[in-house]
Amino acid sequence: MLKKIKILLVTLFVGVLFAQGLVQAQGTILPDAGKENCDELLKAYASGGYTDEIAPKRDVLLGCAIKTGRISLSMVPYFIQYISNYLLGMVGLVSLLFTVLGGFLYIAGGLNEQKDKGKKYITNALTGMGIAFLAWTIVNVIMAALTG
Repeated sequence: MLKKIKILLVTLFVGVLFAQGLVQAQGTILPDAGKENCDELLKAYASGGYTDEIAPKRDVLLGCAIKTGRISLSMVPYFIQYISNYLLGMVGLVSLLFTVLGGFLYIAGGLNEQKDKGKKYITNALTGMGIAFLAWTIVNVIMAALTG
């Protein structure tokens, strides 16, 4: 029974990762340019840098830079921030799945070692999520200091 549940959770996890990849730009983790006029957006960025008008369109700007091939060195911090946000989402998904698995083991474990295993899963999942959130916070603070 437990083996079937583990297989089901792994299958669900892989399916969610695949579905999220399809939602992203052309099945990748890279940002999508959408239907924006990339030439105008990149010219505005090149002339004035990262202004308040362009700020809400950061992901679109990155997608346009990839789409047109005009990636500048000043965009690297934004790529790093975009990828760290994506990875935080993946870590959150893995943490959620292991928390659910741990909760199931804890509830269905009874008085044997499965209950302790469930507690360990939940503790490790929440610890991993906390570490990932701390790392994401550090990356964002460094990016704000470098780009602000």
